[in-house]
Amino acid sequence: MKVPPQQDALKYDTQLAVGSMGGNTLGFNRILKQCSDELRNHPLLPGEPVNGDEPAAKCGEFFESGDGKQWLDEQFEQVGFDLGELLERIGYFAPDAKRVLVGYPRLVPEDTTKCLTPAPGQTELPFADIPQDALPVLDQIQKRLNDAMQKAAADVEGGADFVDLYAQTGGNTACDGTDRGIGGLLEDSQVELLGTKIPWYAHPNEKGRDIQAEQVADTIEEILNR
Repeated sequence: MKVPPQQDALKYDTQLAVGSMGGNTLGFNRILKQCSDELRNHPLLPGEPVNGDEPAAKCGEFFESGDGKQWLDEQFEQVGFDLGELLERIGYFAPDAKRVLVGYPRLVPEDTTKCLTPAPGQTELPFADIPQDALPVLDQIQKRLNDAMQKAAADVEGGADFVDLYAQTGGNTACDGTDRGIGGLLEDSQVELLGTKIPWYAHPNEKGRDIQAEQVADTIEEILNR
């Protein structure tokens, strides 16, 4: 992670408000569970599917039409409202702060055939039993979230900076083997609960953490040097 040189630290007096929000509001964990029987039955993973009566194997169709599409549209409306309110509140309570909204890294690669092979040292596929034809749908949902975050940053009065991690992590998705910056859905993380390791559940692993930290640091350095 890059930081401004020690000797130059005193010249920076800019206030920064850096953070991220949107994935939980959208309910991405519920979206993942809608698409996977394995996730639905996992005792350590939070959330419920959007509609447990609909088969996981047809989740792509579910989110592209009917009740699933309507649910997504309503969730995205709430995401947009919450992001706007967050940025406005920061502007109200810290009017001199430079606001930096951090997007989410890309989870699904453009070439989804890469998701049909377990990562080195793993036995489960990166997206477990989620059907391959549903993976582009998941990617489009994430792209839509990224676009909503970028729009919120651009639209808020006074403007906010946006760190577009989605655009910068296409080679470090959950399906990129040793280059993956995202842990597989059922890949063991370093966190334990009652002696059992909790899966990464599509969260950044150590490589992803460092990639994201560098991207955020680069943006902050640009802001400080304006």
